[in-house]
Amino acid sequence: MDSNSDQSGHSGYKELAERLFALEQRVAQLESAKNVSKAASKEEEEEEEISFKIQGSRETHYESNFGEYGLAWLGNVVLFFGITFLVEFLRISGFNILSSIFGFTAVAGIFGLAYYFRSSNPYMARIFNLNGYLLIFYVTLKLHFFTDHPLIDNKAVGLILLLTTTGSLMYLSVRKRYTLLTGLSLVMIASTAMVSDSTYLMLSLAALISIIGIVFLYRFGCIRLVFLTIFLSYLVIMLWMFNNPMMGHPLQIVSAHQYGYIYLYLVGAVFSLIAFMPINEESYSSTGIVGAIIFNGLGFVFLMALIVLSFFADSYSLSTGIIALYCIAYAIILKVHSPWRITAALYAIFGFVALTVTIYGIYHFPQAYFYLAIQSLLVVSMAIWFRSKFIVIMNSMMFLILLMIYLSTSVPGNAMNISFSLVALATARILNWKKERLTIRTELIRNFYLLTAFPMVLFTLYHLVPEQYITLSWALASVIYILLSILLKNIKYRYMALGTMIAASLFLFLVDLARIELVYRVIALLSLAIISLGLSFYYTKKLKRKAE
Repeated sequence: MDSNSDQSGHSGYKELAERLFALEQRVAQLESAKNVSKAASKEEEEEEEISFKIQGSRETHYESNFGEYGLAWLGNVVLFFGITFLVEFLRISGFNILSSIFGFTAVAGIFGLAYYFRSSNPYMARIFNLNGYLLIFYVTLKLHFFTDHPLIDNKAVGLILLLTTTGSLMYLSVRKRYTLLTGLSLVMIASTAMVSDSTYLMLSLAALISIIGIVFLYRFGCIRLVFLTIFLSYLVIMLWMFNNPMMGHPLQIVSAHQYGYIYLYLVGAVFSLIAFMPINEESYSSTGIVGAIIFNGLGFVFLMALIVLSFFADSYSLSTGIIALYCIAYAIILKVHSPWRITAALYAIFGFVALTVTIYGIYHFPQAYFYLAIQSLLVVSMAIWFRSKFIVIMNSMMFLILLMIYLSTSVPGNAMNISFSLVALATARILNWKKERLTIRTELIRNFYLLTAFPMVLFTLYHLVPEQYITLSWALASVIYILLSILLKNIKYRYMALGTMIAASLFLFLVDLARIELVYRVIALLSLAIISLGLSFYYTKKLKRKAE
């Protein structure tokens, strides 16, 4: 019995030892796979290097860094110019075919050097790749462009070769995740658009660059390429607008728009898709996203202003109206679906600015002031829904500027005066009503609208009623302020009532008593006295109630 027990125990120990050994082997395999994965990931990160960064070396002396990195750049720059000068020398000497053969052979040799040094000296390999990109574009460009005796006479064939070359280079750079070389390929596409000197090809390539930028942003999350594509797209459109002076044409606005503004609309709409990017602080920051949207907006506004002033100076309302409708509708969509809260506010502001220009284009001043004041109230309403204090602040600045321009440049009109006064009072009331929704913890913005409304109400009544009733109308306005203070339980309206009574009293004694008829003086004096005494009794009763 004991013997069988010993054998059974020995067998159990043996089985346990085998399982532990198998478990150790499995853990070793997992660790090995993990190390391989880390190495692959590290290699991939090295391939994804965005720029040519100087890696830290054991020796920190400037001499070592210059010898390793500076001379690498210097050698490649000298090599590039040496090859290009030799290619041009052969071409000038009449050896067009030999010049092109030598150029493409040199390109192949440089790419061969880049491949050879890819493991032993990756920094040098990348510089060789950059050199090769520039050289192959230059040699291909010289097949037709910028030469008196082109090897390829057909311009269309030359453009096809340029586009094929740049497309192939972009494919290689994207495949290897070399962002710097991808950016260089985009610059080559923009250069091809310029040398094409054709309206529709230039603008089509500008639109293509914008699409590529958005695709790269969504695919790789590279915000720096987006900034580059925004710059290049609008640069190409601007070159077209100024008659493409890079190709030797006189610097002037093109004689006909040829519906080129449609491409500008397309580019702006494509770049507006930046606002739908998911939040990913590891790849890009909110500052980058917002900065790209603002950069796109500035470029679009600048070029659109050029187009409007050049071709639609007398009929721009339709164009700006389309922009306003798109931006406001897009802001609403972003409010519902975009993770970036500020983007909806930015497009709403763009939209309302465009709407302001549209209203001016339809009605002109001074009639436009009436509708622009009403628009201010619409902006505040949308800001409440957006929960955007930013929109409220911007709208306040625009309202103040608009009011100052109106008062300083236009003849006062009753409709405009009433609209500014009522909008200021209504805006202050709405902001106070929805202050928690807007998270406004300061009284500054609401005080701004009340301080604006106070003189505007006096100014409106001064121009609205006959001169003999001005004092009486101001006194009645103070009564209305007191009633509002009681109903809304807001002390600020009592301050406005007191200020209005003081203004009515000063106006009565300094102006009215010297110019209006006796009967109206009596009416004004008695009315002001009754209202003043009534307000005095109100304050006395209120103070007693507080004391009790």
